[in-house]
Amino acid sequence: MFYIPCIMWRGLLHWHSGINVQSLTQMACDARMMDADARAATVQTIAGHMEDALEIQREVTDVSGMCVSKRWGSYVTCLYVFIKTLYLINVVGQIFLLNTFLGTDNIFYGFHILKDLLNGREWEVSGNFPRVTMCDFEVRVLGNVHHHTVQCVLMINMFNEKIFLFLWFWYFMVSIVSMFSVGHWMLMSFLPGQHMKFIRKYLKATDLATDRQSVKKFVHKFLGYDGVFCMRMISAHAGDIMATELIVALWHNFNDRVRKSPIEMFEGGVTQSPSKLDANFKTWLLGQTRNKPPFDGSNPTRSKKRRKSDGYFTFV
Repeated sequence: MFYIPCIMWRGLLHWHSGINVQSLTQMACDARMMDADARAATVQTIAGHMEDALEIQREVTDVSGMCVSKRWGSYVTCLYVFIKTLYLINVVGQIFLLNTFLGTDNIFYGFHILKDLLNGREWEVSGNFPRVTMCDFEVRVLGNVHHHTVQCVLMINMFNEKIFLFLWFWYFMVSIVSMFSVGHWMLMSFLPGQHMKFIRKYLKATDLATDRQSVKKFVHKFLGYDGVFCMRMISAHAGDIMATELIVALWHNFNDRVRKSPIEMFEGGVTQSPSKLDANFKTWLLGQTRNKPPFDGSNPTRSKKRRKSDGYFTFV
């Protein structure tokens, strides 16, 4: 039963998300032992895969209107939290099944048995895993069946008591760890401000000149929930150094997109403010502004007639 959530995770992740989290994490772990050139190439490969996968996910969901989590770019994140919740439900169900098998209604059966053992309460009083019982058997003598009842020793129950006590406490500890894990990932994934805090921590470590508005657009419109989730996985398995290098690579790719799509800056797209653009783009933007005709506000009731003057149309 514990393997069922794992099968669901692998199936739903690979078939529907388009993001191979396991391969990305493994590539990041392997890159730690590479030389500088190979490591930089691997970082660019991971960044390119993440960027393409997240972009395709956004484009497909915009057209098809798939599930809400995909449209918000949080499919992998929601799936991960859902699978962790399944693990928690599974282990709690295992505890109840174990109690049913042992024939007890006590939810904290393991603590009850442990308390009896520590207090020296024998099985004759508690009734748990009896060592001695009465056995009935038949003996045929000269064609006659004789019934006998004798006292039997159940040595196996000495081992059964310890085995089931260990299993109960093992399930109990796994349930506690799973509960904290589900709560932790829900807070880290869906609590407002956690994504910004996580990404800004790595950007500040590299002394990059970043403003809050640019980082906000980078996190919410470029990476999304799933992008930040992948970075958390890489940080947890490959270390902070690899996570920093990958976030910096994605940040540069984000800025390149901004420079190539200047119109989005005015339409609320994935961009940064004009003050953060490079000198060449500023020159181009100023040139476009100078080529526009001035607006004469002296005639507020202007007509829709147009005349051609100096290569462009003006209102008169």
